[in-house]
This record gives sequence, structure tokens and C-alpha cells, in this order.
Amino acid sequence: MNPQVQKALDDEVVRDSLTVPERAELSAAESTLDALVRAIPVEPFPDLAPAVLRRLQRASSRAQTGARRPAAHRESKSSVANWLWHPRSVAITWRPAYALAAAVVFIAAFATNSLRPRPATVVAASGREVFTEFVLHAPDAKRVAVAGDFSSWQPAHVMTRSKAGVWTVVVPLTPGVHDYSFVVDGERWVPDPAAPAVNDGFGGVNSRLAVLSPDGGRS
Repeated sequence: MNPQVQKALDDEVVRDSLTVPERAELSAAESTLDALVRAIPVEPFPDLAPAVLRRLQRASSRAQTGARRPAAHRESKSSVANWLWHPRSVAITWRPAYALAAAVVFIAAFATNSLRPRPATVVAASGREVFTEFVLHAPDAKRVAVAGDFSSWQPAHVMTRSKAGVWTVVVPLTPGVHDYSFVVDGERWVPDPAAPAVNDGFGGVNSRLAVLSPDGGRS
């Protein structure tokens, strides 16, 4: 999930500070959470007051009729106290249909977020370099790397694959405009579907990324 969207869900940032795509992702996340909450059954706890009152009334009646039997009276008081203070278990039924619906909602939300193309994003900055994360969804690929003007167009930055088929790598970049492309299985050059496309000068297409200076352009 986009870090800014996560902060908005945690009320750390206001919705108006998000970009249009981030607002759309926030709305989708909120809808998913609302659906998940509505799918959880809410059953009231049993009202124990009538049962307690009946116990007390029976105990009081036995105490009045059995005044000559102090041992029985003490036993009655003890049983009432034990009944009142002894922990009781309350069962809340989790219906299979609700559990299945909640699981489907969660899986659908995770899959949608994982498969949505994401542009390269800034992870952190150190000195004059900006650590930038590249992401590509390619479940059928066996090996993916990033090549660009920052690596003399050599696929030097090998990406790591997740179980969902999403490949990621973090590359230190200098501030400025960079052109890049993904190299799939060592031979197929694939532009980033989430980034602006530019002509590579050889009849193909590359992707373009603008990296801002970590000090905001101050010298």
C-alpha cells in the first residue's frame, strides 16, 4: 500500500494532501475495510439479570424458611456468591458464510493492490543520492533487472521476486531526469507501465523518472 495512503488511514495526514490516484486508492481501502467490518456478525451478550434475580429470590426464600438451619443458610449464601463470581463462558458463533465472505474481500483487496502498476518511488535519501524503488508485476518472468542511463544501460540492478510475482529493487540515483527500462529474462526490454514513456531513438520505448534533490534544490 502507498505510504501516504497508509498515513491517511491512520489519520496522520489529511485526505486533501493526497494526489488523485492516492485518493482513489484510499477510497478503495476504506470501502474494503467497511465491507470487512460489516461482514463480522455482532450478537448481543445474554442478559443475566433475570437469572441472577431468580437465584437471589430463591436464596432469600430459603433463608426465611430455614432460619433454624444456619448451616444450610450459609451453604445457600455460598452457592449464590459462587454463582455470581464464578467465570462464565459466552459463546459467539462465527458463521462459515461470513468467514468466507470476509476472506474473499481480503484476498480481492490484496490482489488488486498487488497487481496495480506502481511507478518508481523514493524510499530514502542519503547525501546527494536518492534511494528509489522500482516495481514491476511479471509473474511469468524468471529474472528481471533494471537498466538505465544510471547504469550505462547495463542490467546491473537485479530485482527480487515476491510470491505474488511482483519484482522490486532499490537503486541509489542522483537528482535529475533518468531514462530506464526493465530487462526480463535477459533479452526482453519492457518499459515501466506506470511511468511516462519516451522514445529510445531506436524505434523502441523507455520510461522516464524525475528524481528530486533531497535538500529541495538548496545549494
